[in-house]
Amino acid sequence: MTVSWDFIRKGNHGFIMKLKLSVIAVSSIFASTLASAATVYQSDDTILNFGGRAEVRGNFSDANKTDDNGRTYADASRVRLSVDGTQKLSEEIAFFGKYEFELTENEDGEKDDVAVNTRFLYAGVETNIGNFYYGHQNNAVTYLTDWTDAAETYSGYINEYSVATADRAKNVLRYEWTTNSGLTVQVDGNFNSDSESAKSNGYGAVIAYALPFGLDVGIGYAASDETYGNGNDTDTTDAFMAAAKYTHENGLWVAALYQGGDISAEGVKGSQYNAADAYVGYAFGQNNVNLTYSYFHAEDIKELDINFVGLEYARYMGDAAFFASYKINLLDEGQGGIGDNDQDEVMLGMRYSF
Repeated sequence: MTVSWDFIRKGNHGFIMKLKLSVIAVSSIFASTLASAATVYQSDDTILNFGGRAEVRGNFSDANKTDDNGRTYADASRVRLSVDGTQKLSEEIAFFGKYEFELTENEDGEKDDVAVNTRFLYAGVETNIGNFYYGHQNNAVTYLTDWTDAAETYSGYINEYSVATADRAKNVLRYEWTTNSGLTVQVDGNFNSDSESAKSNGYGAVIAYALPFGLDVGIGYAASDETYGNGNDTDTTDAFMAAAKYTHENGLWVAALYQGGDISAEGVKGSQYNAADAYVGYAFGQNNVNLTYSYFHAEDIKELDINFVGLEYARYMGDAAFFASYKINLLDEGQGGIGDNDQDEVMLGMRYSF
């Protein structure tokens, strides 16, 4: 991680970071979203960073079998590339932009083309009264869902069924503000955003507080009018969230998140649902072991069911990571199907970050 004037300049962020440097050193060991970006250009008022990852992963599960393929193995490798820049206008204002995309091999074995997925494409203004961003970026509630989405593989599943609660969405206008006392506020609106299943207009908000002894607590709400299928089937999906996270300099990370509300799908309007996510991790030396639990159940949309326990060991060596993950599925045969199959899985992988 490159420490720059921008990192220190955000007085609201920088104060909290200084209070919790030891916790950051621990948590950065096993935060799977981080990459060791390098500063490729820096002047008095401009910083340009470039980074990414090359990650090879093999998945072993009976869920990989199809009618014309009896193999239990499937490749899940990927490459991510990211560039971001900050330009300082004054001591109170800076401009920021980021682009990140992911490459995976095309599943069509007849050609070598790759599939490209944009993960981030946004820009904004960072000020001493908060930051404003617009584009393809995190939702406000991602601030809370990231607390339990800390494993290399089997975490962060339950919030992906709605555009407004997903990790990222298109056409999002987001405001974030963190005070010196540890209070964080984020609000967003997404406009004509979309996912594989729906188009959405919605909004979200988060209030969280970081206590000085390592405990963070927060609540959030997100809602969206989502259009499915032929474009005539529209209803509201909403979600209330409550989360807590505890980190300690000895390497412990414990987090839990509850989510509930109404969710819609094509042909189904406003099905009540409950969901929960939990993460317990311990980092020691260059190692991390963690246990995760994910649960989602909607009354009228059984194919959304998620229910599994994840076990993982990861070894970090500089910019390289090696990990082995095991998902113990608790669904009965034939349950789930969209975000979770009804089979156990093993994932083996290596990641090199740069």
